[in-house]
Amino acid sequence: MRVPQTVDYALRALVAIGGLPPGVSLAAGEVADRLGLPRRFVEQQITALAKHGLVTSQRGARGGSMLARPAADITVAEVVEALQGTVLDVPAATGSAVSEMWAEAATRLKDHLGETTIEDLSLRQKEMDRFRAPVYHI
Repeated sequence: MRVPQTVDYALRALVAIGGLPPGVSLAAGEVADRLGLPRRFVEQQITALAKHGLVTSQRGARGGSMLARPAADITVAEVVEALQGTVLDVPAATGSAVSEMWAEAATRLKDHLGETTIEDLSLRQKEMDRFRAPVYHI
C-alpha cells in the first residue's frame, strides 16, 4: 500500500505551519524550501487545505498560511479525508472475507489517524529536530 505524495506533503506542510507560534504565518514557498519539497506541489496542497477550512492563506508581501484552528484540533484523518475523500478506499463486496478484512483495516486506520493531531506531529518533529541539530564543542 502506498501513501500518496499529496497527503504526505500536505501533512509535512501542516506540521511545519503548526509548529509556528500562534498568529504567525508562513508563505507556501518558504514551507516548501524549509522542507526541501517542490514549491508548486506544496502550494497546491495548501490551496486544497484552505478550501477545506484547515488553513487560512493571505496573499501579498505580508501574506502566508496558518492553521485555521489550533493544531490540537486538526486530526490526520481530517487532512487525509479532505485530500482524498476516505482514509482507505476499500472494495465493498457482500459476503467476502477479503472485503470484510479491508473494511476492518480501514476502520482501525481511521481510528489511529483520528487520534493523531497536527500538534502531536509538530511536537514530535521538534523533538526529532533537537537531536539532529549540530552540537559544537569548544
